[in-house]
Amino acid sequence: MEELYSFTEKLTEWQERLLLKGIHKLDRQDLQELKRLEELATEYDMSFLASLIEDLQVEGNRYLQEVKADAELLTQQYLYVVQYVNMMKKPMTRSS
Repeated sequence: MEELYSFTEKLTEWQERLLLKGIHKLDRQDLQELKRLEELATEYDMSFLASLIEDLQVEGNRYLQEVKADAELLTQQYLYVVQYVNMMKKPMTRSS
């Protein structure tokens, strides 16, 4: 459980760092870190999250190859990952 919490925190830190520097300033180092996070998600058997992260990587690579032309799809994929991680962090509650 501690490892999963640590993974979630690493992913959150990456998201916050990118948000603070600006998604338009995404670089290869960000994508390398994202690749490591995708591998961890796969290791923890979180295939849907790994898929979301992979889609974000694909859009990030496309964004960088197209000389940072349009960040709309990149932003969309980023927000999917953010939403999923936020949902993971919500405490599970029992229904009455």
